[in-house]
Amino acid sequence: MSKARKVLLTVGGLMVALILAAATVLYVYGPAATAMYTGTARFFGTDTPKRYTSTVLDLAGQGIYADSAEFAEASAAAREEAKHAETLEDIRPALNKAVHAAGGKHSKLIAPVTGDDDEVAETEAASVAVRNGVAVATVPGIDRHADLQAYADTLTSGLIQARDDGACGAIVDLRGNYGGDMGPMLAGLSPLLPDGEVLEFVTAGGSMPVSVSGNAVNGGGSAVETAGGKWDAPTAVLVDEHTASSGEATMLSFRGLERSRSFGAPTAGYASANMVYDFPDGSSLMLTIAKDRARTGETFAEDPIRPDAGGGEADALAWLAEEHGCR
Repeated sequence: MSKARKVLLTVGGLMVALILAAATVLYVYGPAATAMYTGTARFFGTDTPKRYTSTVLDLAGQGIYADSAEFAEASAAAREEAKHAETLEDIRPALNKAVHAAGGKHSKLIAPVTGDDDEVAETEAASVAVRNGVAVATVPGIDRHADLQAYADTLTSGLIQARDDGACGAIVDLRGNYGGDMGPMLAGLSPLLPDGEVLEFVTAGGSMPVSVSGNAVNGGGSAVETAGGKWDAPTAVLVDEHTASSGEATMLSFRGLERSRSFGAPTAGYASANMVYDFPDGSSLMLTIAKDRARTGETFAEDPIRPDAGGGEADALAWLAEEHGCR
């Protein structure tokens, strides 16, 4: 055999080996890696119960309690159960237990929506109304698949119109806000927020700032931007026991501001940041990866946040009138 032919065979063999190695890496690590970078797990093959389990648990390793003995035990139990599972449905209960152990009460494995499931009820629309010379912004929860830009634009344009019409102050009503994507919430309310860091997400390895610049938001949910400028208005924030997740983060974005005060009841206690990863079968992993830290230095996660005072809109209007002359 000629020397050239031997070299070609050797090179060909190396190429095959490299291709096989790359295919193996994609098969083993591809689903978790693609989920981390794109938000959707790609399996490059069949998502068997064992591969699905391995991917969910690899991603769950980012959870705020992933170093706990509870997660280690639940993870081992899920991997063992996956060896005998025939369908993805068989493994979901054990996996959900592990996910909950890794991320706490704000984390869960969400099963695929089927045709038999009830339609998700439409949420209240964002709006701004002026009452007694005060702009009242109703800020409901918003799903990540909704029209985020329209939601944010509605809030910003309403606040700017109220400013231009001579309103004295603002009320941000977060009562019943179950959470969702905080990007459009903060962008919509950006006229009321000073530029700079509004809160932080604290992870095991450090922190990630959420900031407002003009009418743009970065670091918290979807990067949304509105237009209209700023309004240096005294602001009351209303919350209740149903204010959760991104609703609580939005509440905290006003915490510590000199001319802001919160009213209502202690919140739901889900003040933490989640990542959501989608899977080909229609299921999703919602995992808590960070706690919320306000500009005051307070850190929150699973305990309710107490407002500065009790009461509701009438009390907020009274505070704006007495302290800031809004009558």
